Amino acid sequence: MIERNLGNIERGIRFTIGIALLGFLMFRPEVTIVEWFVAIIALMLILNGVFSRCYAWFLFDLNTHKSKNAACDTSS
Repeated sequence: MIERNLGNIERGIRFTIGIALLGFLMFRPEVTIVEWFVAIIALMLILNGVFSRCYAWFLFDLNTHKSKNAACDTSS
């Protein structure tokens, strides 16, 4: 499993957007392929927010999570 790579603010934003998208989809009268795609994206955003891990950020080597040991790291 990958290490945490999302900061708290980004986690909150992703979780909120995911919940908002799911709430929007709950009131749609019909379900098309577009709504299913949006539902999958919303679920991924919610899971990113809950577990603080994003595989896209991992692939691009991005990290917004500040670890406690970052200030004490003198290995370079």
